[in-house]
Amino acid sequence: MIFSRIAVLVAFVLAVAAPAQARTAAVGHVRLAHLSPDTPAVDVYLYPFGGSTPKLVLEAVPYGGVSPYQNLNAGQYTVAMRPAGAGATTPPVLSANVRVAGGNAYTVAGMGPYQSIRLQVLPDSMELPSGKAGLRVIAASLKERTLKVTAGGAVFEESLKFADTPDYRPVDAETQKITAAAGAMSASAKVALAPGSTNTVVVLDGKSGLDLLSLRDAAAPGVIPRGAVDTGLGGLAKSGGSPDGVLAAIALAGIALAAALVVLRRRRAS
Repeated sequence: MIFSRIAVLVAFVLAVAAPAQARTAAVGHVRLAHLSPDTPAVDVYLYPFGGSTPKLVLEAVPYGGVSPYQNLNAGQYTVAMRPAGAGATTPPVLSANVRVAGGNAYTVAGMGPYQSIRLQVLPDSMELPSGKAGLRVIAASLKERTLKVTAGGAVFEESLKFADTPDYRPVDAETQKITAAAGAMSASAKVALAPGSTNTVVVLDGKSGLDLLSLRDAAAPGVIPRGAVDTGLGGLAKSGGSPDGVLAAIALAGIALAAALVVLRRRRAS
């Protein structure tokens, strides 16, 4: 009798947990970036595909600006860039569509020089070997059009061209010194690469040379990156149906099972 009650309780808890897990899998993650050195600040809009009401508006995003991730239901969206301060009905200077898959993350970035700027959709998720991290370096400097990049003292990119967006490469998960150099100009940063994480280092034009912007991206597909959630205009409320909720439900079932076994043992002992 007691075991039948346990089975009912466990089935109920897992039935509650399963939809939460499904909701998590149906959510993707998008962030927006301005990586065009000679392009003035822009207003960035994120719309549901075919919609006219934006889910997110970022105002006056400067060169080098990167938004937090936004959690979005899987589906298709449109990103549009307008000059900073332009009206919401002003025709966008740039637009691009991005298809968001559940459990995956993306960066939509304005890339290249002003005269030929484009919106690039970059996948931020990848399957990684156990214990490894993913690293990519993006060239967004007009001061130096070709860069040599090293990671941990080893050559990582021999000849990285301006506006190049190479794929991630698996690297050792540890703190590594990343250096971008061209002639006498160079910049370095120590980047902590966690196991299972994906990471981007962007080479930017600084005031007196090069700057490195280090970004923690997503992780393996299905792992939620840090950032804001989909609450209309970039709200910061926590999303329901996270993996933590599933784990808590399973833990609750385990506690109930353990408690029932204790009761059963006591009854047998008496």
